[in-house]
Amino acid sequence: MPPRRNELAAWGEAALRELRGPVAGEVRRTLARWRDPRARLLRKRKRARRQATAGTVGTGVLGVGTYGAFAPETFGIPVGDGVLETMFDVAGFGVGAVALAAAAGTAVGWRRYRRLLKAPLPAAAPEPVELPAHGSQAREPMRLLRDAEQSLHESLAQLGDGGFGEATEARATADRAATALREIASRLQAVERALPHVPGTEQGALRSDAQRLRTELDEGVEGYRHLVAAAGRAVAASGAPEQRHAVQDAADRLGGLAAALDELDRGSGTAGSADQPRA
Repeated sequence: MPPRRNELAAWGEAALRELRGPVAGEVRRTLARWRDPRARLLRKRKRARRQATAGTVGTGVLGVGTYGAFAPETFGIPVGDGVLETMFDVAGFGVGAVALAAAAGTAVGWRRYRRLLKAPLPAAAPEPVELPAHGSQAREPMRLLRDAEQSLHESLAQLGDGGFGEATEARATADRAATALREIASRLQAVERALPHVPGTEQGALRSDAQRLRTELDEGVEGYRHLVAAAGRAVAASGAPEQRHAVQDAADRLGGLAAALDELDRGSGTAGSADQPRA
C-alpha cells in the first residue's frame, strides 16, 4: 500500500508541475497585454467609440422626445388648449435642454475618438515566453533576456514618441538578436535532454557542446543588455544627440553579434549534417 501511495503522490506532483507552467505563463501574458501601451490605446479607442455611439443614440432619443413634447398630435396624442398643452411645452423645453447638452457631449466624444484614431499605435510589446525548465543552463540567460526585452520595449517606446528615429532600427535589431538567442537556447535544451541517453564515451564531447552554447548565450544576452543600457541613458537624457550615437553603436554591435550567432548556428548545422554519415 505505501508504494502505491508514493506513486500516486509522485503523479500528483508531476500533474501540478505541468499545470503550473501553462497557468503561470498565461497569467504573465494577460498582465503584459493589459500593461502594453498599444493595448491601452486600443482599449481607449474602443471605449471612446462606445461612449460616442451611446451618446448619439441618447441624443436621438431625446430629440424625438423633444419633438413629441412640442407636437404630440404627430403621435396621435390630442392635448387641445389648456393645462395639458402647457405641461407638454414645459416638458419639451426641459427635454430639449437635456438633448442639447447630450448633443454637445456627443460631439466632444466623437472628437476625442477621432483624436485617438490619429494617435500612432505604439509597437507591440514582446510576448512573454516560457522559460526553460529549472536546472537547464539556458534558464538564467533566457530570464535575463525576457526582462531586458520588456525594459528595452518601454525605453524605445518613449524614445519613439519623442521623435528618436533610431528607435525603430534598434527595435528591429533587438528582435533579430532575441530570435537568434532563443534558437541557441532551444539547441542547448535539446543537448541537455540528450545527455542522459548517450554512451559514456560521448558524454564529454556533448557537455563541451552544451558549455559552448551557454557561452554563446551569455555573450549574446550581455550584448542585448548593452543596448538596453544605451536606450535607458537616451531616455534619461531626453534623446540628446550624443545619445543617438550611443544607441546606434550599441544596436550595430548587437546586430553584428546576432549575425555572428546566426552564422555559428548555420555552421554548426552544416557540420552536424556532414558528420552524420560518418556516425
